[in-house]
Amino acid sequence: MSCILRAIGSDFDVDGFLKDSELTGAAVFHRGEARDRGVTEGPRRAASGFNVEIGAASGDDLDALIQAAGRFLRRHEDELRRLGSFAGVEEVCLDFVIPRQEAAAPAVFPADFLWQTGALDIDLVITEGAQSESKKA
Repeated sequence: MSCILRAIGSDFDVDGFLKDSELTGAAVFHRGEARDRGVTEGPRRAASGFNVEIGAASGDDLDALIQAAGRFLRRHEDELRRLGSFAGVEEVCLDFVIPRQEAAAPAVFPADFLWQTGALDIDLVITEGAQSESKKA
């Protein structure tokens, strides 16, 4: 289980933003690049952007991940506001990647966290990931 901040835009000068930013992109990508590294043929990226790893939690500890994301938002509030208004940025989101489970518990995001992300104009995304082999047994 993990949480990633993602910023994208078709005309986003991602290098220009990150040059003066306190945020460090774990993955930086540019419009027109191959989607898969090392592959010259195939689909190309339609937008530029970056990902920042917010945190990871073992097991099903979504609450700990939400708390880590809340701390990140508070610590980088001014920079996230700059990001949201930076030329070319079309979307900023927090992507919570959770394992796919047959009988998943509901994901509950506290109202104060939703208010915090909304005030920064940050979307919430939940991506269901494949369950690890160790958890399938």
